[in-house]
Amino acid sequence: MDLNQIVKLSINVLRDWRVIFIAIFSISFMMIGSYVVKYKKKPPRPKKIKAPKPVEAPKPEEKTEEAE
Repeated sequence: MDLNQIVKLSINVLRDWRVIFIAIFSISFMMIGSYVVKYKKKPPRPKKIKAPKPVEAPKPEEKTEEAE
């Protein structure tokens, strides 16, 4: 086999649909695997603690003068 026939054979092999499918499948599988390995869960947001509303002191009752 001379170099010209080897090049034609290589091009025919690379154009085959099975080779293209396996290449795309392998690349996507590696990308998904890389994503899973590098995935880090975001830390949960700290919840804001609501300050309790200040309790109002009871108003003193108005003293009424009683006529005696």
